[in-house]
Amino acid sequence: MNRFFALLLVPFFICCKNSGNKSHSAQDTNKTVEPQQLKLFKVPAELNEISGISFCDDHTVVAIQDEEGILYFYDLLKEEVTRKFEFWKGKDYEDLAVVGNDLYIVNSSGGIYELKNFRQGPSKPTVFKTQLKEENNIESLAYDEKHNRLLLGVKDASIDGDDSKKDIYAFDLKTKTLDPKAVYTIRLSEVESYFKGDKLEEASKKLLKAIGNQNLNDVFRTSALNFNPKTGELYVLSSLNNIIAVLDKESRITKILELDGNEFIQPEGLAFSADGKLFISNEGRKKQANIIEVTYAE
Repeated sequence: MNRFFALLLVPFFICCKNSGNKSHSAQDTNKTVEPQQLKLFKVPAELNEISGISFCDDHTVVAIQDEEGILYFYDLLKEEVTRKFEFWKGKDYEDLAVVGNDLYIVNSSGGIYELKNFRQGPSKPTVFKTQLKEENNIESLAYDEKHNRLLLGVKDASIDGDDSKKDIYAFDLKTKTLDPKAVYTIRLSEVESYFKGDKLEEASKKLLKAIGNQNLNDVFRTSALNFNPKTGELYVLSSLNNIIAVLDKESRITKILELDGNEFIQPEGLAFSADGKLFISNEGRKKQANIIEVTYAE
């Protein structure tokens, strides 16, 4: 059944360092919104490692978990899985994107699986290899309708090996090829600048020091991404630190949303409904996994 709880999303506004404008004052970076009522959807135990989600109609999301090649169709009105089927063996399936009648799925090595007419049931996918590899660690996939392409974001290393940024690449759906030149770039120094002196930075320092990274250059690790259909902005989720960076078409961060609440166990998926409602899927770890409808003040 539905359960409602409060969540405070804190957008921080700063000027992109690449824009050439002066930095905003501390007063400008502490704007908050009122707590919003959010809707929680619990998912069954077999989806405890739920990864990506994507809308396949107005009230149904297709979901995947990273241990098995099984698709789950979750009806948000009935609050239950209404259908599921296996599409492929193996594991490390991280995200998926609906493109018309077809479905695309990505694994952690950047391999893309194309399922034609997926709503009709199981079929053998066409598999496309890309220049991406395991060290890039791909966990995100989104459809860019305007340019007829898929976007893939690295969680770890970019193709060029520059660890000061997280790149997002485009897979052309006409040629079925990946452009090794990034189409969006998230600069970690810009992300860090939102949180100078903030509790998030201190928590990150402790976490990253524990895993041997004392430079805080992994403060952002891309877990999911998608376009807001109302604004055209690209929302990029990082499960590390539970934040969403919102990018304009020039890769400038227009705001950062902090996901604050125990229900955000491990955010791994992000999807927008056609009317602009934001949904986040969370792996369960030792709790029950969920999907959360997030609303916040514009």
